[in-house]
Amino acid sequence: MSRQRKNRARNGVRVDLQRPGFLIPAPDAAWIECLIVEVSDEGVCLEVGSLAVPKIFGLAFTASGEVFRACRLNWRNGERLGARFVSAKELRGSLESAKADPQAEKATS
Repeated sequence: MSRQRKNRARNGVRVDLQRPGFLIPAPDAAWIECLIVEVSDEGVCLEVGSLAVPKIFGLAFTASGEVFRACRLNWRNGERLGARFVSAKELRGSLESAKADPQAEKATS
C-alpha cells in the first residue's frame, strides 16, 4: 500500500481509549473480553491476544451491550487488529454472500 494511501486512510480523528470491550464472534457465541486501544468514526483498533477473530464480528463497548458496532477485520499484527465499522446494508450483503457460498468465507479465513 502506498504511503499516500495509508496516510489518507488515517486522516480521521482517532481517540486513544484503552478500555475493555467485548468481541462477539457470532450472534449466539459467548462475548470475549478484549482491549479497545483506539477508536475513530470509521473503525477501531483492538488488542485480542491470540484469539481467532472472524472476518465479520460484533463489538460491544460496554458489558451491557448498550453501545454496539458490527465490524469487518481489516488487518492483524500479532495481538492487535484493525477493523472497520460496517453499516447494516454492508452486513446484510456479507451475510447473504456467505450463505450463498459458504466455502468462499472459509477460504478467506
